Amino acid sequence: MERISQQTIDEIMNVADIVEVIGEYVQLQPAGKSYKGLCPFHNEKTPSFFVNKEKHLFNCFGCGEKGNAASFLMKYKNLTYVEALKNLADRYRIPLEIESTNNQLDKFNRYYEINRTALDYYQLALTHLETGKPALDYLKKRGIDIKTIQQFEIGFAPNDMDVLFKNLKTKYQELDLLDIGLVKKHQDGHYYDLFRNRIIFPIKNAQGKVIGFSGRIYQASETEPKYVNSPFTQIFTKGEVLYNLDKAIPVIKQMKRVVLYEGFMDVIASVRAGVNEAIATMGTALTIEQARLIKKHTDNIILCYDGDSAGFEAMMKAIQILENEKLMVNLVVLPEKLDPDEYVKKYSLEKYQNYINTQQIDPFEFKYQYLRKHSDLKRAGGIERFKLSVFDLIKETSATVSELYLKKLATDTSVDFQTVKTDYRDYQLSKVITKNQNESKQKLIHIAISNKYVLAETALLNYYIDSPEYRAIIQNGLVGVFCADDLNREILLTIDDVLETSSHSPNLRETVLSRFKNEKLLKAELILKPKHDYTLIELDDCINQIKERSLISEENAIREKQRQLDPHIDVDEYKKLSADVLSIRQRRENIWKKTKSSKN
Repeated sequence: MERISQQTIDEIMNVADIVEVIGEYVQLQPAGKSYKGLCPFHNEKTPSFFVNKEKHLFNCFGCGEKGNAASFLMKYKNLTYVEALKNLADRYRIPLEIESTNNQLDKFNRYYEINRTALDYYQLALTHLETGKPALDYLKKRGIDIKTIQQFEIGFAPNDMDVLFKNLKTKYQELDLLDIGLVKKHQDGHYYDLFRNRIIFPIKNAQGKVIGFSGRIYQASETEPKYVNSPFTQIFTKGEVLYNLDKAIPVIKQMKRVVLYEGFMDVIASVRAGVNEAIATMGTALTIEQARLIKKHTDNIILCYDGDSAGFEAMMKAIQILENEKLMVNLVVLPEKLDPDEYVKKYSLEKYQNYINTQQIDPFEFKYQYLRKHSDLKRAGGIERFKLSVFDLIKETSATVSELYLKKLATDTSVDFQTVKTDYRDYQLSKVITKNQNESKQKLIHIAISNKYVLAETALLNYYIDSPEYRAIIQNGLVGVFCADDLNREILLTIDDVLETSSHSPNLRETVLSRFKNEKLLKAELILKPKHDYTLIELDDCINQIKERSLISEENAIREKQRQLDPHIDVDEYKKLSADVLSIRQRRENIWKKTKSSKN
């Protein structure tokens, strides 16, 4: 934890000019003793957001948001309290001594600082060094001016082997530079930069900390990948971060929606067009973690991927993930297979903004269009496949939606509507029959799996009660009470009790059974069979089955522990648990091999 003294906090709040701080983000106008403007936290046309300079407070009479300069920055920029205070202290040059009791946090802050310093160098190289001029010219040709470059903090990594390393090594440790993936170490011991001769896009977390980079080529190459990204580090996992989220959060909250793209250039084009609630997955498929990150800020998402086949495929997969996380999804399909950047160049920023706002379609319509586009409707086989795909699409919808798409299907395939409806009713009936059959089958499978271990317990009880030799083998192979079934466990404990109190009982089975009454006695008699075909192979197999169950239970417990950890903060503990899981799986595999060999 980081702590700032109350005296320092009071100084910051007294010195900070709340009108000046908020005025950087909201256009304020004098209104008596206060200032007013449009609230940045909700949509409004008439100003209801007031800032009082004397009281150091803001208050929105529309949505109820209120607070001081620090709380404004916390909400607007998604900062922690300490981060907001740091921001104000830096702004007004107030000395800030922070006490930290978290070594891991200290390390992460050091990594953030190194990445920030690297970004400062990349920006300098792009706009002020001769080596960055070709990359700067490339960006300008793509319509990205200096203002946009500064807004998105775009930089350039020179084509020198170790220029960044040389700039950073005087201030930071080599091991830290390796840990965050800025440099690599050659076999001969020398260090070299990961990014060379590439345009650099900084990747930030939701709090605006630089956690990684993506480097893009700007000259045609058949050997170089288009993008090179920072590797997985303790502060950067690509599938758990979204490009531009830190800047978009205030707009997302205001607009109550987010527009999700694939790449950096798409976001930049979108923001230039005035669609500022733009974020991107950075060229990779959307992950569950990214969907959950979006849900923290809004329930409404517009997907706008490239208009080509790959973009359609990516949107189909993304829809499923987003809907599973209970997000309301709409989609924008750009014409002529264009991506957002290409659309802006071909038409205009204004037309792009209008297209985003007016050409949204829901997932049903998108999926229908996708299926139609990929179907051959000139052949009977193609029509049949398209028809069944549409039936699958609408099978769990309301009657209204079903009828709407059945009519579309009839029109697009030139088939009579009543014929299509009849086919759909037959399809629904066959699905119900198949579902019932599958449910019955699954119940039988579940019973079989459950009974597998219960039957193993039952067999072991018969061996256990039969002779001291078998008991010794079981006790050597299994530790403690090996029965999970309630009645089996009660029988086992009764056997042990009888053996402890009367070890020379002439008929152990009858003595044990005499301890049970009524229905429980009948069940115990079925379990403890008078005659059982005893073999060492069966005994060993049953012991291995109980061991397997124990290992499965152990693995599930470890998995549950892992779910409660943060893999980026509790790194050592998470790795240890992962190693434990691998060890358990190896032991399970050894048991399986042993069982298989004994049966052969």
